[in-house]
Amino acid sequence: MRNKGILSLVAVGLFASSLSVVSVKAEGNENGLARKAIERQVEKPLEKGVIDSKTFNQLEKEVFGSQSHSVKGFNKMGRISSSSSSDYIFETEYNDDFDSADSASYEKGTIGQLLPLNDVDFHKVVVPSSGVLLVAGLTDSYVIDLVFAAVQKDFVKNSNLVYLGSEYDNGVEVQAYQAKKGTYYVGVIDHDNEYIDDNTEYDIYATATAFVDDVKPSKPTVNKVDNNDKVITGKAEASSTVTVKSGSKVLGSAKATSKGTFSVKIAVQKAGTKLTITAKDSAGNVSSSASVTVVDVVAPSKPTVKKVDDNDKVVTGKAEANSTVTVKVGSKTIGSAKATSKGSYSVKIKAQKKGTTLSITAKDKAGNTSSKATTKVVKH
Repeated sequence: MRNKGILSLVAVGLFASSLSVVSVKAEGNENGLARKAIERQVEKPLEKGVIDSKTFNQLEKEVFGSQSHSVKGFNKMGRISSSSSSDYIFETEYNDDFDSADSASYEKGTIGQLLPLNDVDFHKVVVPSSGVLLVAGLTDSYVIDLVFAAVQKDFVKNSNLVYLGSEYDNGVEVQAYQAKKGTYYVGVIDHDNEYIDDNTEYDIYATATAFVDDVKPSKPTVNKVDNNDKVITGKAEASSTVTVKSGSKVLGSAKATSKGTFSVKIAVQKAGTKLTITAKDSAGNVSSSASVTVVDVVAPSKPTVKKVDDNDKVVTGKAEANSTVTVKVGSKTIGSAKATSKGSYSVKIKAQKKGTTLSITAKDKAGNTSSKATTKVVKH
């Protein structure tokens, strides 16, 4: 047995268009062109990490187990019977083109024959979302030179389905394709069937498919967060788990709704704190992080003011650290200054008459202004 690897789209197309289940060996150069297309196909090793060992072992298990289930699924005329297995799907002819393709399953392998001469089998597989489509193939027959490939309907070739390479182990070939959400087809042929009509009803092959979601969710969007908020809201991939962190510390997490909205409870954070928000899907893929800085919406506390007399040219007291303290008489500003890092302030003014009411406010760097403190100028 030789596993030739992936069959090019051209080769599969030529076979499908020129052969049928009841045909005899085709004349002309169609098969010759197909053979050349296959021989030109360069085997592409699959990069490490595309298929994890658990998935590869499961695919191997599915196709290896076919040998114990094959005979009872077929009759002696080389046609598939109506019997079925709880472990496998048996191909049902006529399945020689896209519209008559059998349906494959991620839970069960498929067992098939390549009879009569020049038989082509198609199996339909649905990819639920963007990710990696895996197709495994094996035959227990030395008269079948198994060639299979995942293709798009009518052999359309674009970025929706991109061949990543193949991996071999114990005679099993596993091919990987980066696929977008959609319906695809696994085409299967016997590479030597164009030359030798030596297949019997006991010569079978098995295929199996798997899907790996390797696409991380989009970066979440986050609504404004202030230093009063106890909830972070925004949008993320539907049903993903959204996690909010401050540095390496997890502040909270919650599952997004089916519509992608999320609401994560957190403790109130200080203004200026940088929060990072990520989304993890059910396959464990984690989005890139969105970040938001907690904004200050809390006004400073009302300043305290020391006694002011009609000789004083300075107003002193306490206010929010680093806030700007302003002293007014009515609507007229008579002085302002920045409080120290410890909150003390000293605002220069002109001496005011006895009985004048002064109002003192503090404004933080976010622009929030305190309520005003008042004091009356007393006689020295």
